[in-house]
Amino acid sequence: MPLFESRLGLGKGSFEKRASRAAHRLPRWARRDLAQLRAAQGMTGHPKLAKQIDMQALRRAETRVAAHLEGIDAKARRRYWQLGVLGGLMFNLALLAALLFAGYYLLIRS
Repeated sequence: MPLFESRLGLGKGSFEKRASRAAHRLPRWARRDLAQLRAAQGMTGHPKLAKQIDMQALRRAETRVAAHLEGIDAKARRRYWQLGVLGGLMFNLALLAALLFAGYYLLIRS
């Protein structure tokens, strides 16, 4: 799925590796659908097991996962991550300034 690369930034590795790395970023129903797709991919190499695959269920699973991945905005995810890092940095700087001010105040008062 090229959506793994464009939406989640997971371009390297096989489908199995990318699906396992994407699992923690997806809701439970999408993880179940991905597990179903991964299991079917393993079964396609064996002729007798390939006959047991429910193609309609796989199409539904693929459609649901693809629709969910298309709804993810990669730029917004990146922007929110950057804002989170910036917010943490600002909090730490404010805490450092408060500690320096308190230390200076205590030094002057004594």
